[in-house]
Amino acid sequence: LSYADIYDFSSKKQGLKKFQIDLGIYHMELDIPWEEPVSEDKWPLVEKYCVNDVIATEKVFEDRKQDFIARKILSELSGLSVNHSTQQHTAKIIFGDDKKPQSSFVYTDLSKEFPGYSFNGKESVYRGESPSEGGYVYSEPGMYESVAVLDVASMHPTSIELLNLFGPYTHRYSELKTARLAIKHKDFEKARNLLDGKLKQFIGDSDNDAESLAYALKIVINIVYGLTSAGFQNAFKD
Repeated sequence: LSYADIYDFSSKKQGLKKFQIDLGIYHMELDIPWEEPVSEDKWPLVEKYCVNDVIATEKVFEDRKQDFIARKILSELSGLSVNHSTQQHTAKIIFGDDKKPQSSFVYTDLSKEFPGYSFNGKESVYRGESPSEGGYVYSEPGMYESVAVLDVASMHPTSIELLNLFGPYTHRYSELKTARLAIKHKDFEKARNLLDGKLKQFIGDSDNDAESLAYALKIVINIVYGLTSAGFQNAFKD
């Protein structure tokens, strides 16, 4: 009965009221107890409230339309319905029908890969410093000029790739990353031939088509890295 849920496919997780504030949409409260009957003289007020709610929802959908397009693309790639979650689509695209992909994962001994690394069961330590489990952050407060900015393209996805984290499934994840970078650099022909040619239908003649696909692939790539260390069970949990 449900085709898609805006809150579910939106990459920005927040309630309707917060969206109304952000988008400058009129917000209306209805100070009537939901569990009690409403007197007939207040029916027009309830109607006005419901109409405002629908209009606001339509405005939110227009604002999150790119997320909706991305979800439809993921649905085409995975074969699941639009109503399945991004996590479910991603698992299907990478692991197929394997219900226990972790049995094929490669668990690298990082102390051998990176001399000076240790893990005590709770915290990582590298060369005497804690890099934290999310990434090393170091700063010297102050004001600086002529600062160089260096960025590693798809650093976390590349870490998964080089460690062969998903074993026989790593190449599927690598193709997703390669496809996104190819589209970013407008190498559409290369992208068309990846993932068994499934991307061809989404790469049209305009840059807008390619951007929609690149956005969908970015969602998949980013969610995977977070899921490998999530606090809840999922197909990617390392």
